[in-house]
Amino acid sequence: MDPKLLASSYAAVRRISRRSGSSFYRSFWLLPRDKRDAMSALYAFARITDDLGDCSEPLTLRRSWLQWWRQTTAMNLIGDGPQPIRLADEVEKLSTNDSIDLVRYANEIMPALRHAADRYQIPSRYLLEIVDGVMADQQKNRFDTFEQLEHYCYLVASAVGIACLHIWGFRSPLPMQSAVDCGLAFQLTNILRDVSEDAARGRIYLPRQHYEQHGLEEDDLLSPRRDARLRCLLLDEAERASELFQSGWRVWDSLHEDGRPMFSMMWRTYRKLLQRIMDDPDAVVTRRVSLGVRDRIGIVSNHFVGPLYRRLPVPPLELAVDDSVALSNRDNSA
Repeated sequence: MDPKLLASSYAAVRRISRRSGSSFYRSFWLLPRDKRDAMSALYAFARITDDLGDCSEPLTLRRSWLQWWRQTTAMNLIGDGPQPIRLADEVEKLSTNDSIDLVRYANEIMPALRHAADRYQIPSRYLLEIVDGVMADQQKNRFDTFEQLEHYCYLVASAVGIACLHIWGFRSPLPMQSAVDCGLAFQLTNILRDVSEDAARGRIYLPRQHYEQHGLEEDDLLSPRRDARLRCLLLDEAERASELFQSGWRVWDSLHEDGRPMFSMMWRTYRKLLQRIMDDPDAVVTRRVSLGVRDRIGIVSNHFVGPLYRRLPVPPLELAVDDSVALSNRDNSA
């Protein structure tokens, strides 16, 4: 590939990542330069994919964009050696506006994405599943069973996480179930945090089989209010997430040293957010729960300041709490 084209693409994905303002982007600085650039390519790809699904254009148009984007992604990830960027057919039939330019997005992102995928041997299936997750969100915002929700969470979170693991580096064999569980834990935490926000958009991600067990109906989730039944539901789901976090941490032992700080920072951030929800589950009814400034500064400094990072407990203290809660639950059911 033309070195100038590749350099221009990496500059574009770094710009997209930087402009997102995401705390996820700030954690890239825990990685060496080459891996940081690869993470920018992955993040920019996921960011643009999300934008295609979340914009205000009609549903049929968004689906057409995502189908074209998936086909273009597949065309550029399959094949060996330097090749020009290829575009799926009939892009001219997809109407665009000032904020959506499919051809520009592909030309900006695909060179860096393909280079990163080749360099770090990211299987194309995980990158295509990221698009599948956004496409799934266009088609369904209700889940009858937890298994259906698990599959959705795998597409929108676990696939991204496994792609990240290939960039960070790991020693085989990777504990794949733990890698999947870590993504599920992150996404289930997001779902619990966003109960009120999703309700305002007419979306319910908590599975029907679970909320009906607590005597709740769909209307109770679409107009959430402080309610003992809803509180119990949220705590039950939080406990499931806590168990998934426990499994997810097992990835740590397989990770290369330069990938561990970013993994640790993400795991501890999401686990602390889950704890905040567990401490006050009623809060998600009225607002989007988030970490306070002190918590965020503490997590960042603990990972960017070498002496503080080396003093972090491994495994995290939360795992000991999870073990004691699980033991207590078993004793109470005996």
